[in-house]
Amino acid sequence: TPIIPIIVGETATAMAFSAALLDAGIFVTGFGHPVVPHGQARIRCQISAAHTREDLAFAVETFVQVGDRLGIRGRAMA
Repeated sequence: TPIIPIIVGETATAMAFSAALLDAGIFVTGFGHPVVPHGQARIRCQISAAHTREDLAFAVETFVQVGDRLGIRGRAMA
């Protein structure tokens, strides 16, 4: 599947993460309760064959930077 969910925990965190990623140039969607169970809010990423290796490297780097800024990188996420 081209959909890659990244579980971040709380709904507010997922929404802040998705907004910060959009500000950085990456469009993803944050989902929280009641769409998903409490404590399992997530960022929904969709990858396609149109993405280049450079696109993916930029996305990973940006996820790391935003995650660090929000204090969620390295935390157990599931």
